[in-house]
Amino acid sequence: MPAAPGGTIAPGTLKYMCVWCFKRFSRPSSLRIHEHSHTGEKPFVCKEVGCGRCFSVHSNLRRHQK
Repeated sequence: MPAAPGGTIAPGTLKYMCVWCFKRFSRPSSLRIHEHSHTGEKPFVCKEVGCGRCFSVHSNLRRHQK
């Protein structure tokens, strides 16, 4: 993410905003993942027989599967 002088975020780089908390993101995919924290949605399900745990972030599912 480009930085402005002084280490702040450059204007115009955070154009995707959460409608619940108004936090801004540079990518729509990051916004979607963040929105799961508000909705409680956990779309990533472990396919291991007998497990069935669900995760809101795909990388958390991958870590679980290791």
